[in-house]
Amino acid sequence: MYSGDFMTNHRILIVEDRMSIRTLIADYLTQQAYEVFQAHNGVDALNQCSTQTFDCILLDLMMPQMDGVTFLKELRKTSTVPVIIMSAKLEEYDKIEALNAGADEYITKPVSMREVVARLQAIIRRANNTFSTTLSVSQPNPHAAIRIDEYSHTVFLHNMPIAATSTEYKIIAHLMKNQGKIVTRQEFGVVLYGNENVKIERSIDMHIKNIRNKIEPNPDNPIYILTAYGLGYRMNNTVEL
Repeated sequence: MYSGDFMTNHRILIVEDRMSIRTLIADYLTQQAYEVFQAHNGVDALNQCSTQTFDCILLDLMMPQMDGVTFLKELRKTSTVPVIIMSAKLEEYDKIEALNAGADEYITKPVSMREVVARLQAIIRRANNTFSTTLSVSQPNPHAAIRIDEYSHTVFLHNMPIAATSTEYKIIAHLMKNQGKIVTRQEFGVVLYGNENVKIERSIDMHIKNIRNKIEPNPDNPIYILTAYGLGYRMNNTVEL
């Protein structure tokens, strides 16, 4: 039975080719008051995503017909729904590839269902948090602007929406709120996971790289999000809010 104050009828899509694992996860999440849907591969999942909306997707990587990374790349062309990878792949390369494709989090199998629920709660809370502000930069383009809409949780660049994931949105929002201040990787751990001790150094770097590729005129020479070497990142304090 579900316990706690995180009441939910949130819609979760489980994308996993092994029926036994899908059923186990689905049964547990149903007991926690989630509305659960299932897909046995990436093709099936894409079809469901084209006709329905979900609050989060739990995604396996190794599947027939269409693997998890391929599915994720296709999904990110049209959707920013949060995605949590659940995979037996342990290599750093696999984690980086998934994050680069647009994953929000990565859990290695075997998974604890309590951890899965905790991650779901955290990622849905992040998606529901509201923060809105606008910043503009005078160089190199005096009309450049990044804006975050608190209602749609959308990031706008030059008044055009960009496909930012929920984690990317949260990172941008926190940097903008703390403009000019160095945000350490440990602080990002608190912002994203509620724990400064979680080891997210590499994943944060990859999220920042993905954000820069979406908002910077030249990602190799960023003007918005600057690196504080050995510490973390900061939003350029020459940018006016």
